[in-house]
Order: sequence, then C-alpha cells, then structure tokens
Amino acid sequence: MLGRYLLIFVLGIIGILMAAPLVLTLFTSLKPTTELVNPAWYPPLDITFEHYIRVWTEGGFSRYFLNTLLISVVDAVIMIIVASLSAYALVFMKFPGKALVQLVFLIGLMIPVTAIILPLFQVVRSVGLVNTHLGVIFADLALAVSIFVFMFQSYFVGIPKALHEAARIDGATEFQIYRRVVMPIATPAVLTTALLEFLWSWNDLLLRLLLLTEEPMRTLSVGLLNFQGVMTRDVTGLSSGTIIMAVPVIILFLSFQRHFVRGMTQGAVK
Repeated sequence: MLGRYLLIFVLGIIGILMAAPLVLTLFTSLKPTTELVNPAWYPPLDITFEHYIRVWTEGGFSRYFLNTLLISVVDAVIMIIVASLSAYALVFMKFPGKALVQLVFLIGLMIPVTAIILPLFQVVRSVGLVNTHLGVIFADLALAVSIFVFMFQSYFVGIPKALHEAARIDGATEFQIYRRVVMPIATPAVLTTALLEFLWSWNDLLLRLLLLTEEPMRTLSVGLLNFQGVMTRDVTGLSSGTIIMAVPVIILFLSFQRHFVRGMTQGAVK
C-alpha cells in the first residue's frame, strides 16, 4: 500500500512538472500588460485575448499556421504511402538486393540529423527547392522514412502469411493485396505513423529555419522567433504564439489517443 502511494506521489510530481510550463504560458498569454509585474504563477485577474489577436494578425501567424498545416498534412500522407509500401516489399516480397535495401534503411536510423543538415541543404539548393514547401517536405521524408519503414515492418510481420498467400492464390496482384488485405489490418500503425509524422513536422524548427528563409514561406516554429530579440523579448506575444501552436497538437492527440496507444501496443513501435 505504501509503495502505491509513493508511486502516485512521484507520478503526481512528474505530472505537475510537465504541465507547469504550459499552464504558466497560458496565464501569461491571457494577462493584460499591466499584470505582467505579478509573479508568473498568478492567474490573470482580467482575462484578455488582445495578444492572440495581435499575434494572429500583425504577427503573421494566420499565414504561418496555413504553411505549417499544409506541410504537416502532406508530410504525414506521403510518409504513410512511402513507408508502408517499402515495408510491404521488405516483408512480403522477394527481390534482388533486398538485404542491401534493408541495410540502407538501417543506416538511415543511425545518422543524426545535425550531421547531414548542411549536405542536405546543398542538395535541396542544387535542385532549386530552397524557400519552397516541397523542399521541406522532401527533406522531412528523407530524414524520417527509415524510422517509419521499421515501424510498419514490425507490424506487418505480425500479419498471418496465410492471408497474403490466400489472396495471391485468388489472383490478386501485390498492390491489390497491399491495399485490400494488409492496409485495412494495419490501421493502428497507419494512425500512429500519421500522428508522429504530423507532430514532428509541426514542431520542427531546424529544417524550417534553414530551408525557409523568406517571410511568406515561414512556419509557426520559425514565426515564434520574431518575438525573441537579442536584448528584448515580447513575452505576451511569445506566450500567445506558443499556445496557438500547441492547441492543434493537443486536440489531435486527445482525439486519436485511443488509436495511438493501440498502435503503439500492437506493434507499431517495438
């Protein structure tokens, strides 16, 4: 019994530490400027949304929001298609060089992003895709596809081979088996991949900062830097922008939490 209470106490402390930054940020974003002299943990006495309106209109967050949403959605959709097709071929098909392809994906897992960021920038610039959403999407896919191929592989391995063989005997092509037999069973893995890729793309700063230097092409994570100067800091603008950036992610996770956990526990991540 004592151990249970101790566990609840420790988990409660961890929960408070994790939630505190978001709560303090929310308090700051809702305070009028005159209340900023109060300690950060004081809740706003006179709630105002003026900082959100200023960030959304004058701060350009309406445009940044659409840019981020476009890149993240396209990233997630293409990643599901590319990673699942690659994993299907590695699990269910036999072809020359299969071991080499597997090795290439394995090497992709081991290379840190920061080690290849400059060569990646050179490649994107050489094909004229700097300051385009397409350039960022291609870079995202190249850096993360290895992870999701292995995630789909770990799920596909658990699908009975008899289903695949039965469909093949019935005359189905490999693409028909992939689309009508394997993918409907792999729905938890698809949702897990979509959520993770969307979240990573939504929150990424490094690639966006490097590849999207023109103001109209920027995303939310880069837009937040507008409120941080060398000697000054717009605290209310920064807090409001952070909440605007966090809300869609929280809603998305809460909406698909059950499917996400199911995908994690059924083999999407092993």
